[in-house]
Amino acid sequence: MRNTKADRRSQRTRGLLSGALVALMVEQRYDEITIQDIINRANVGRSTFYAHYLDKEDLLVSNFTRTIDSLIDHGDPGTRPGLAPFFRHVQSQQQLYKALVRGGGIDLLYKKSQAHIQRSIKTYLEALIPAGQPPAAPVDLIAECMAGTMLTMLKWWLDHEMPRSPEEMDRLFHDLMLPGIVATLQITPGPP
Repeated sequence: MRNTKADRRSQRTRGLLSGALVALMVEQRYDEITIQDIINRANVGRSTFYAHYLDKEDLLVSNFTRTIDSLIDHGDPGTRPGLAPFFRHVQSQQQLYKALVRGGGIDLLYKKSQAHIQRSIKTYLEALIPAGQPPAAPVDLIAECMAGTMLTMLKWWLDHEMPRSPEEMDRLFHDLMLPGIVATLQITPGPP
């Protein structure tokens, strides 16, 4: 049986560190924030920080990938995954994401998160492929294209002051990607 007290303590510590990083990013450029700044704000020791994360990039990327996992609605197999909750989250945390753009953190997230997003998309796509019917392109390639498009759209949306609603961004993503995916995977599209 797992030690739930230790698990809760670990979750609490991760929450403190995450909150400290977010608060600092709103106040100053991401690239100027140090581990010492983070642990001072979180009121934890350096060894505690390193027990949970490799460095501040690991903390940032871990938070972002957890957010992505919780916000991207994969729906049921056969229905398209929804990105609107993810774009709504970014919109609600506008100051934070603008701080990431301003401080160079968004580029780091873009690079580090693409592989994570790609794996998630690949798992989703593999469930859609009819048995015994190989797709016209490798699923890894399709997933990488989708992850890249999603992150490129996010960066564009932030750079242009969020000119479209999260629902419009979701629709645009699917309008851009769905016809090619359906054709390449040789599947029947689900309801929008």
